[in-house]
Amino acid sequence: MTRRARPARSRRPHGETAPAGAPSPGGAHAATAAPGLPAAAASAAILWRWLVPLACALVTLAVFWPVLGNQFVDWDDDINFVNNPDFRGLGWANLRFMLTTTMMGHWIPTTWITLGADYLVWGMNPRGYHLTNLLLHAAAAVAVYFVALRLLRATMAGNEQALQLGALAAALFFSIHPLRVESVAWVTERRDVLSGLWFALTVLAYLKAADSTGARRRWWLAGSVAAYALAATSKAIVMTLPAVLVLLDVYPLGRLGTRWREWAAPNVRPVWLEKIPYVVLAVGTGVVAIHVQRSFATNLVMQPLELRVAVALYGLAFYVWKTCAPWPISPLYQIPLRLDPLAPPMLAAAAAVISVSAGLLCLRRRWPAGLAVWLSYLLLLAPVSGLTQSGPQLVAARYSYLSCLGFALLAGAAVVLLARQAAGGGARKGWARAGGVAAVAGLAALGVLSWQQAQIWRDSETLWSYVVATEPTAAIGHNNLGFSYLKQGRLEEAEREILTSLRLSPEWDQAHTNLAALRARQGRMKEAGEARARLGYLLLTQGKHQAAIDLFQKEVASRPDDAAAHNNLGAALLLRGDVGPAIEQFEHALRINPDHERARRNLAAARQRQ
Repeated sequence: MTRRARPARSRRPHGETAPAGAPSPGGAHAATAAPGLPAAAASAAILWRWLVPLACALVTLAVFWPVLGNQFVDWDDDINFVNNPDFRGLGWANLRFMLTTTMMGHWIPTTWITLGADYLVWGMNPRGYHLTNLLLHAAAAVAVYFVALRLLRATMAGNEQALQLGALAAALFFSIHPLRVESVAWVTERRDVLSGLWFALTVLAYLKAADSTGARRRWWLAGSVAAYALAATSKAIVMTLPAVLVLLDVYPLGRLGTRWREWAAPNVRPVWLEKIPYVVLAVGTGVVAIHVQRSFATNLVMQPLELRVAVALYGLAFYVWKTCAPWPISPLYQIPLRLDPLAPPMLAAAAAVISVSAGLLCLRRRWPAGLAVWLSYLLLLAPVSGLTQSGPQLVAARYSYLSCLGFALLAGAAVVLLARQAAGGGARKGWARAGGVAAVAGLAALGVLSWQQAQIWRDSETLWSYVVATEPTAAIGHNNLGFSYLKQGRLEEAEREILTSLRLSPEWDQAHTNLAALRARQGRMKEAGEARARLGYLLLTQGKHQAAIDLFQKEVASRPDDAAAHNNLGAALLLRGDVGPAIEQFEHALRINPDHERARRNLAAARQRQ
């Protein structure tokens, strides 16, 4: 039987039962007290309605409380905040910076405005920035609670308290899972928690609009679009949200049919028209993100298409696995220098993703919630899946912040089923209570793990020590730990880590920079110069001519009587096409040392080009 498109307040066809773990049409009024309900009971229901989300926020705050003792870390925090005076305040110059900057490959003006406001309150005290991150995350948890409650009402039978317990479990599964720690405990990832809050509010307002009519509906839609605009300018990762809204229209809202041909019916045209503002914002966000990433691409690790596909499939399996087994979680999973798409882990991940996708597709009629959750996961992860995202990471915990929301809804649906069974009788009641105890224990375990994970971000040394312990082949981790030691004057430890980084990644320019600085601190000036020369020539091979010239100019300024320094600067200028200035540097080198053979050959080549 062909199922026709249903109106916004549609109900499940008569006789159809809600699948386990799936979201049933209920609607916003499911919680309304029945007529004649005693005043005391009505008051208790209202109190319970607000105590549950308050409890969600308080538990989230308690679990992540250790982040308030964390510092800024030498991983983008130093560039974004410590050494960046432009964001400090909300004056016209600050706002101009926030609206136009694409620092670190992101256009996130709304995020920058919150950081500027932080500076006005806290100055450069990191505790205040961490507090704002934490409060935003707690607010996102409450928003997720209300989204989960509406979706569970729309897909599951059960009394209101059971649905509220399920929504609470979903919100806590989202908020206190260790995969969330990176987004909360890292100040740079303010963009995650802020965009996540606006994302949840966008969906919540959309669900309220779907359950309303007339002017009330238009106001909820306008609020949803406004929230989406704020989400998109907080982080571009939300660009696929319009597709998620269409998915919600298919299931559980039933505003669109499950067959493609039903989507062109005249009665569903308003469903598509209301998506236009979302799509315009999404397209604009995507265009800006692509432009910014291209301009930032010289500092990113780019991979061939076949490797990107392998990385995308691996990531899809990784976040599901870490959702189920969340320890250990490293802050950095660096892409190996030689990544084989046919390696056993890659093939296993691809097989798992394909199998899950095929299985859920086959079960789509019996368990539509499973397929809906899986499709939302694919959509939300797409912008950072590896197909379109660039960077040194194979996967990153912060990418699960939005993409794994559907898994939290499934956890909440399971708790509703347990509560429903526990309220009944018979042998199932005991098993349901045991399941409830297991659910509470599981959430408590997630909270303990997140408490511990949050302290990994206490400072740079703690962070990078943990990275190299969990991911010993991560060259970035060893280099950054070495830099942390170098700042503290622990030169032997710094040397060990920086040299390890260079063994793992011989052509990484940042490690060469730190090695040169280390040699200078050790008083080994000749070796420091040689290290800087290697770095300069490495930059030249990468096409970074201006960076190499800047480096060699500093060398000439610090060692004006060194023929090699002048020769290196001349070589960089010549490669950029500045033949005249290059000849001057080669001639200067030969005046200092007439026997400098490389300067002599370079001078001949420059004159021939001239």
